[in-house]
Order: sequence, then C-alpha cells, then structure tokens
Amino acid sequence: MGNPRVFVDTTVLKFSATELPRYVARKTSHEWGGTIVEGVVQELVEINPNDFIKNNPDLKSEAELLPRAAELGKTGAVEYMMSMETIVGESWNLRDMDSKSGRFYGAPIAIVDVPFDGGRIVGGVGINRKEEQLRFFTSIKDKRFLELQKMTGAYQGKRPTNQRQLLDAFHLWCAEHNGCEFFLTLDLTLIKVLGLAKKKFALARPHQA
Repeated sequence: MGNPRVFVDTTVLKFSATELPRYVARKTSHEWGGTIVEGVVQELVEINPNDFIKNNPDLKSEAELLPRAAELGKTGAVEYMMSMETIVGESWNLRDMDSKSGRFYGAPIAIVDVPFDGGRIVGGVGINRKEEQLRFFTSIKDKRFLELQKMTGAYQGKRPTNQRQLLDAFHLWCAEHNGCEFFLTLDLTLIKVLGLAKKKFALARPHQA
C-alpha cells in the first residue's frame, strides 16, 4: 500500500499563513534642543492571524497543529493534493497569504486532475470570474456531484445555490476522483454537516492527519 492520499481544502492554506511581514505604527519620543518631540515610526514585525482567534478554541487548536500535519508531507508520510480550482477559484480571493512560512509551511502539494476535461478562463474584460465560476459549476449535471451538493448544503432547492458550499462539494468530488482517503479541512461547519449525511466521509482535522 502507498502512503495516504490527502486532499487539501482552502482553509488549510488560509490558516497556514502565520508569518505575515507587516509594518506597525509605534509611538516614539526624543529630546531635541530641550524639547520632547513625539512622533510615529513604522516597525517591521511578523503577525500570526491565528493569534486573533479568540472565540473559537476548537478552530485555534486545529490551526496550531497544521505545522505538524505539514511535516508529514515533507517527510513523505502522506501525499497532499489539491486541484487548480483551489488555487485559482478560492485562494486567489484570500487576503493575507504572503506568509514567510510559505504555502502550507512548504509541504509539497500535488496538483491533480478534476473529474472532467476542460479549459479555463482566468479573467478578461467584462468577465466576472466569480459569476462565471458559479454559472459553470451549476451547469454540471454529474450524478455524484449533485449528490455532494445536497450533502454539503450547496443545493438550496428553489433558492439560489450557495457558492461557498458548492466549492466544498466540488473539492470533495475531486478528492474522490483522485482516490484520496482523507479530506483535510479546518471548516468545522463542513465537518458537522457531512457528519449528518447518510454516507460518511473520511474528513480529517489536523489532529487526525
């Protein structure tokens, strides 16, 4: 048997960006000619956004375990995977991804195929990428993809499709298509929703990786 294949959710990339170089204003004062002169200087520091997770201890504890999960990939104990849609469709929309720690702490992540053949329009004059993405995904009538939309809550009946949950369904579809045994995520709501589904998924939090 080979090493476990683990599909990486966008939340993993988000909460792995923990070394952000930022300038922070700091008050200072100096004596000049017998007078105290006050001013503000910009000091370069590193910020970890996870330090500001105050009201969700479960999420914070999971985020703190991501470096350990990344190390499993670096040592070859597991194989991490994602689709190009994770990068172009979601991570491009995330703020504060310029971390010195690199993407998922430098763990190797293979880009795998999606369950269909096709090309991609990244952008263009008069093109709303988010709207085009929604239009394209809702046009896919694959039976399994439709099942996953219902399981994740993306399918809202007569109401508009929930786009964020539609992407969750797509990532799960890609994970299944590529034979991944686990789906690594910090989306605790997704884990809860799928836990209620009739067919269970091997969803992994960092402490389970």
